[in-house]
Amino acid sequence: MTPYRLKLLLQQARIALGLSSGALKYLEFAIDNCQPSDFQQGRICAVWHSLEWLAHFFGLSKRQIGRIETELVDAGLIKRTYPERKSRSGERVDGVIRRAAGINLAPLIEQAEYIRALVRRQMRAAEEHKRLREHIQGLFRQIRDLENADADEAANCILPRRRPTELSDIKKMQGVAEALEAVLADFSAVGGQPELTVESDENVRLSTNEEKKIKTRIVEKPREEGRLNTSPAHARLLAGAQLGEYIDLYACGAPPDWQAVTRAAHDRAYELGVSRRLWRERCTQIGEARTALCLIVADRNSQRDGPFGRKNAAASFAGMARKEARQIAVLDGLVGELTHALLRSGGNL
Repeated sequence: MTPYRLKLLLQQARIALGLSSGALKYLEFAIDNCQPSDFQQGRICAVWHSLEWLAHFFGLSKRQIGRIETELVDAGLIKRTYPERKSRSGERVDGVIRRAAGINLAPLIEQAEYIRALVRRQMRAAEEHKRLREHIQGLFRQIRDLENADADEAANCILPRRRPTELSDIKKMQGVAEALEAVLADFSAVGGQPELTVESDENVRLSTNEEKKIKTRIVEKPREEGRLNTSPAHARLLAGAQLGEYIDLYACGAPPDWQAVTRAAHDRAYELGVSRRLWRERCTQIGEARTALCLIVADRNSQRDGPFGRKNAAASFAGMARKEARQIAVLDGLVGELTHALLRSGGNL
């Protein structure tokens, strides 16, 4: 590895290595003051300028230079090879260092491949950050194109300022992307479903048999779960501690599926005081998975303070599921808000 390449790697890995700007400048100076042949195997690669000379060169105090050297020693990038309280010295003969009592760069050379790998990981992470930022921006555009106020509200709850550049943690970015994908899938499914109309009473043929006059009613079909595209893993992320344990128990150590989530929510519902009759009715009307998701959100919100906190989880569930049964979209927005709150707090509300 050439000295120029080594300096470039150090510049790219400075933050990952935890180096101050002063330490980086010191290393660049030391590399520049060695000859390319010094970096060959078996050669001594070192400098032996005095503290006074270095302080004058960098425009710093001797104490500041000492702190920078200590920083680099602690980082495992240089080592001091001169006796304590002795002056630094060295000897170069025919371009080759024969003796050096000063600052040795052998540790830096030994870590060159590690630094190279560190830079590669940083570059891959930067590419993943860029991909996720573009993906999140694209999801916001697609949600906006739906021209659905509820979809926009749900998206805003996940990332209110709609600026993925404000996210630095890649796990949070992945969580935001997953939540937005769920919102897009949910509301795209709603927009893609044909509108059902009920025929007027004039088109209903009446029975003329006096003995068997039957008043018929058209019962609204249970809403299909096409809207729901929130993954079981996402539902597990939203679940509180107790409900999360139930989901893991039913999943038997595997990634959770909707069967594990709905069974766990079923058990938790009865603990919270939700009646069996109400649970069955809502499962019939809006589907088991969406009912379970209502319970998950209500349970988690009962453990929170603030505007989204609720004292009674059972009452919150009943109200939420009732609105969903009436096709008043509230769940998606609440899922988005809860997801965003968990991302901001690192999973602890």
